[in-house]
Amino acid sequence: MSNFNDLIEIVGCDNPNRWGDVIFVHGLGGNVRGTWHPQEKHDDDNFWPAWLGNDLKDVGIWSLGYEVEPFKWKGNSMPLADRATNILDLLDSYGIGDRPVVFIAHSLGGLLVKQMLRNARDYGKWQAIASQTKGIVFLSTPHSGSDMASWIQHIGGILRTTVSVEELEANHSRLRELNLLYRNDEQFSQIPMLIYCETRHTGPILVVNQTSADPGIKGVIPVPMDFDHISICKVAEKKSQIYRQIKRFIENNLTTPVAQIPLKLTEQALHQNIAEVLDRTIIDGGEY
Repeated sequence: MSNFNDLIEIVGCDNPNRWGDVIFVHGLGGNVRGTWHPQEKHDDDNFWPAWLGNDLKDVGIWSLGYEVEPFKWKGNSMPLADRATNILDLLDSYGIGDRPVVFIAHSLGGLLVKQMLRNARDYGKWQAIASQTKGIVFLSTPHSGSDMASWIQHIGGILRTTVSVEELEANHSRLRELNLLYRNDEQFSQIPMLIYCETRHTGPILVVNQTSADPGIKGVIPVPMDFDHISICKVAEKKSQIYRQIKRFIENNLTTPVAQIPLKLTEQALHQNIAEVLDRTIIDGGEY
């Protein structure tokens, strides 16, 4: 269950000179801290978002908390498009979009990020967040939906499922439309992406199969991992393959400082510069 709806500071977020921001986005029934913690602790900073912040200086590490429950008796859930708009306004209130950003998303969290960027560009108001997104890491995101959601929806008359489960059904029309957009849109298809997918069952079900984990974008290759849907986002140590590669991904796409734009010459400096050029031309016997 999500703690609350807010953007939580993990490491380096109060540094005004940071190069960029990294935002962790949990999925269905997830938690702002527990989703990413090997022991699912909600009050312990000894987890990999904090490790990244300590390894990558001058980068702000955040974790997004929002309500997205599978069953109505557990809590609230918004339609994907509505939650995306809600989160865009939240991110904007923290100044996200003022500098480059990378999203690290688990499961439905990846779909939320995709919808957010679409809304940001379509509505115009949050265009900066879309244009400043320099990379997305997808951890078992069901780009084409999940068979588990279809199964839960089938018995939903008893369990009273939320709209989020409905939207996660395999081959749901909203997900197909969103997937087609990212495959064919010039801007969105060029966003650097790193994708890992599960190969082990969670209980009796493979929650996100490798076909659904593939967004179908040229050059983007989903990497199968020896994890199930829950453990794939709970990195246990810095030596792990996922941690090393995500760290490199952030370094390659976010932490390189942007070259400073030269200041405009003042009128006096401009006149002095022109005079120096003319003097050199006359002395050298050239023409101008």
